[in-house]
Parts: sequence; structure tokens; C-alpha cells
Amino acid sequence: MSKQLVKERVIKYLMEDLLVPHDMIDTDVALSEFEEGAEGVLDVVVNVKDKEDYYAPVMIVQCMDEDIKLEGEVVQKQIDFLEDVDNMTMAGRLVLTNGDAMMYADWTGEEYDTEAALPTYDTMVEEFFKMEELAENHEQHHHEDGHECGCGHDDNHDCGCGDDCGCKH
Repeated sequence: MSKQLVKERVIKYLMEDLLVPHDMIDTDVALSEFEEGAEGVLDVVVNVKDKEDYYAPVMIVQCMDEDIKLEGEVVQKQIDFLEDVDNMTMAGRLVLTNGDAMMYADWTGEEYDTEAALPTYDTMVEEFFKMEELAENHEQHHHEDGHECGCGHDDNHDCGCGDDCGCKH
């Protein structure tokens, strides 16, 4: 099975089994859309719309030809690429598949090897907004209290938000 057929099968699976709306799936996305100068193409990106109607990636899927085994140096190269992609996109869910087997890791750092571990789209949306809320509360905490909590914000550095709050974003 060619990479294109694997990709088509993945999209069908996303829509039918994980209930991802078709308009929330992008294919062949240039990595430079997330970071200027970045090279590479993402095969499948599952998005959600944030509170401001911007698309935010919540799952990245890279497809390989069916005859390529998910092992060895070829797979390690793909895993390294996906780790870089996650740092750029903050998608939090990464899938590598050849159509027969898959490797999956999520934002908790867990690695899975079964389709059963993949969350439905509703779950991805729910988790996205929970994480957004946690991030907002965290930032608000820094603006209100102005103290060090160990998260990496430097309270003695101006964040540039217009207030002299002492936090760094």
C-alpha cells in the first residue's frame, strides 16, 4: 500500500471511528506554517477551533508505505522528526503509521501501540480546552501574585504585556 493510500485510510479512520469532522482535518501541511523556515510536510493534522476561531492542531499523523516496518533507523528518523514537530506545533498527539501498525504518543508522555488508545475527537476538544484553561489560570496566577512557582517564569523580568507584573512568558 502506498503512502497516499495509507493516508486515505487514516482519514477514513479519523472520520468514521474517532468522529473527526472532515473540515477539521488538513493534509500535506507545510511545517513552515508553524515555524518560519521549518522544513517538512505533515501528512495529516487534526485541528480544533480555539476560543478566537483559530485552528489549533491536536493530533499529527505521519504516514509511511505499508512495506516499511515500524522499526530501526527509518522509524527513529521519523520519531525524531515528530518530536521536533511537536515542539513547533504543541499538538501533543503524534501518530506514525504504515497502515498496518502504528506508534502513538500523547502529551502525557505515554506511548501506545493500539488504536484503542486514540481518543475520540470530542475527547481531544475537551482536553484542548482544559489545557487552555489551565494555561490561562497559570498566566493569571503570575499576573496577580507575581511570585515564582517553579514553572520557569522569571519574576524579575518584564514580560512585555504592558503591566510591570514581573513575569516572563
